[in-house]
Amino acid sequence: MLFAIDGCPRPRRYSGGGVLYRKCQALALWLICLVCAGVTQAGNPQSVYWAGFAFTGDSASRASVVPHSTQIIEKKSAEKLNQALLIAMRNRAPEHLKIITDQLAKLDGSTSSTVLAVALDRETTSVEHIGGKYKVLIEVALQALFFDFREKQVIASYPVTLQYIDLLDVAPTSEQLNAIFAKKLYGGDASDLPQAFAQTLARVQLPNAAMKRLQVATVEFTEAAKTSLPKRELDAPLRMTLANEFSKLLSSETGVGLLPPAMGEAIGGVMALRFSDQRVYQLKIPSADYLVKLRVDRLASRVLEETPAMKNLLFGAVFNISVVEPLSGRVYFDQPLRKGATKVVPATQTEIDTWAAQYETLLSGLNVFSSAAAGRVDPKWLSAQQPGGNSMKKQLSSLQELIASCH
Repeated sequence: MLFAIDGCPRPRRYSGGGVLYRKCQALALWLICLVCAGVTQAGNPQSVYWAGFAFTGDSASRASVVPHSTQIIEKKSAEKLNQALLIAMRNRAPEHLKIITDQLAKLDGSTSSTVLAVALDRETTSVEHIGGKYKVLIEVALQALFFDFREKQVIASYPVTLQYIDLLDVAPTSEQLNAIFAKKLYGGDASDLPQAFAQTLARVQLPNAAMKRLQVATVEFTEAAKTSLPKRELDAPLRMTLANEFSKLLSSETGVGLLPPAMGEAIGGVMALRFSDQRVYQLKIPSADYLVKLRVDRLASRVLEETPAMKNLLFGAVFNISVVEPLSGRVYFDQPLRKGATKVVPATQTEIDTWAAQYETLLSGLNVFSSAAAGRVDPKWLSAQQPGGNSMKKQLSSLQELIASCH
């Protein structure tokens, strides 16, 4: 059967017309094949082998880095956690991935060698006595870690952070804290690990060898910013926490899987991955094509308005983000940024968790930046930047092109 293609000349009875027509037919056929290949690729998810739950880092430090999580997993078993994760992934299967759970990857090249693990990085437990109440903050930081089993090399990381906040009349016991951790790791709610993990994987598209790779390389607090920290000794753990949170925001807003932050367990370009069945892998972290650097310059708060009934408080974060190509030294983005947020409290409230509000404002600033890097720029946020202007608009455009090259 012959198809008439618009724009292609019909056969004529003069010399050369048939050649031109056949060339146009060949071009049309090539285009159709290209489209079909794209449809086929989109309809064939990438095969990934499920490795299950694992810990990152040295096993000797596990009890001090993730004490509650370790106790819960040893008590309830990693196998039960793996089952909960698999059920959640089956109920919400990833669009672009085929998770293989009943076979092992082969090293002879006959199968995919991409492996997926959910790796636990750290946990945070904070209990603050505020105004006669006890504020409980619990965080568990993990990552959906994809690695090449043959090469023992990280492919991409998609951070997952579980959070629990509550206000109690009395300080929680160790048993109560363990119960919260058990709920976050094994629970069935959207904010618990199985569902959050499935949600993270829902639209993941793994990079191929030609795609560029991003990595959060450094996080720093200036001396001015350190004065806002609850404790000076929190500087190092907070920088690691921010690196993970920034990676999570960049990944979720742009849809790009980042390399693990070049801090903590990633120092030296190697990450230790330890499974509950005693398997241990030293995974190589490849060099990033682009490095993202964050410097927190200042965190501030002040009273905007006060009446006999209420106070309107302003919290602000001033920080700098740069994105550079390490080999060439080319700078794609390097701008001072700021984010403000207001909070209304009763005039009778004498104690305010200033640090928590400042930290949330900083995270909000990183989130709106990540959204702008993906091409969704908030005009109000853009107009509030100083100096901003055409220089920032041009750099944002360059950054958006860079992000597009990482897909």
